Amino acid sequence: KMYRRFLFVVFLYYITDILWGFFESRKMVAPLFADTTVYYIAMAAGVLYWAGFTVAYSEEKNPFGQFIRAAFNVLAALILVLSVINIFTPILFTVSADCVYEALPLRYAVLGIQILLLLLISVYAFAWMSRQKAGSVKRQRFLILASFGLIMTVFLTMQLWFPYLPLYTVAYMLATSMLHSFVVNDEKEEYLQELAEAKQVTEIKETMTSLLDNMPALAFTKDAETGVYLACNQAFAEYAHKETPEGVVGLTDAEIFDAETARHFTEDDRTALSLSKPYVFFEDVPDAAGNQRQFQTTKLKYTDTSGRLCLLGMCEDMTDMVRIQHENAMTKEAYETAVSSG
Repeated sequence: KMYRRFLFVVFLYYITDILWGFFESRKMVAPLFADTTVYYIAMAAGVLYWAGFTVAYSEEKNPFGQFIRAAFNVLAALILVLSVINIFTPILFTVSADCVYEALPLRYAVLGIQILLLLLISVYAFAWMSRQKAGSVKRQRFLILASFGLIMTVFLTMQLWFPYLPLYTVAYMLATSMLHSFVVNDEKEEYLQELAEAKQVTEIKETMTSLLDNMPALAFTKDAETGVYLACNQAFAEYAHKETPEGVVGLTDAEIFDAETARHFTEDDRTALSLSKPYVFFEDVPDAAGNQRQFQTTKLKYTDTSGRLCLLGMCEDMTDMVRIQHENAMTKEAYETAVSSG
C-alpha cells in the first residue's frame, strides 16, 4: 500500500515537472508559480511515503526505523508549510514578471536536509548488510534501499548546483525503475511460496479427509469451548443427516440434533473434558436410518497447533460384534447343557 502511494506521488511529480517546462517555455507566470508550488507539495508527499515504504519494506521497527519515519515526516511537513507560506511571502522560490524562476536559500536548505537523510539511510543499510550473510531476503531489500538512497543523493547533490536541469526527475526515474523490478520479483516469490504452502495445506486436508472417511467409525472433532464441529468424516455427516462433512462443520449439537440428544452429547463432552485419560463408554444409539445400534464411543481432549482446546470423538458400531459374542455364548451354554444332561 505504501509503495503504491509512493508511485502515485512520483507520477504526480512527473506531471508537475512536465507542465513546468510547458509553462516556462510560454512565459506563463501565474501557472508557472502555481505548478512550482504543487511541485514542492509533491516532493513533500514523496518524502513522506518513501519514509513509510522504507520502514515497511525493511521491516525495521527499531529506534532507527522510528527515527527515519519521524525525520521524514517533519521534513514533509516543513516543505508543505514553507510551500504555503511561499504563496504569500517568497521564501522558497520566486517567479519574476519575465517568468524567470529563482531558487531562494530555504529551497537549498530543504534539499540539503533531504540529501542528508537519504545518505543516512544508505549508510545504515550498507552497514546493516555488512553484518548479514549473503543471499538472505532482508539483505537484498537493504541493498535496494541503499542503492535507491545513493542514486537520489548523487542526483540531488547535482541539483543543488544546476537547479534548471531535471536531475531530480532523472533520479526518480532511475531509482523507482530499479526499485520496481525488485519489488515485483519479491511479490512473485511471495506468491509462489504462498501457492506452494496452499497446495501443501490442501494435500494435508485431503489426506486427513481420506483418513477420516476410511475409518470404521463415526469420527469428529469439535471446539471444546464453543462446541462447534471443526471436522468430521462422511459417516458422521450421514448420521447427522447432512450430505457432506462441510454441512456439519461450524454447527453445534443443538443445531444438528434434537434437544434430548444434544443434551446427552454435551454431558458426555463435559465428562470427557474433565478426565485426563480417554473417556470410553458404551451406549445404544439409533443410526441414520433410525435402527437401534450399540456403539463404543471414545472421547478425548487435545490441544491443536494454535493452542485451542479441542475434543476428538470416535463412535464404533459394535452391534454385530455384540450379537456374535451373544450367539457364541448361547451356543456354548447349550452345548454344556447338552453334555451335562447327556
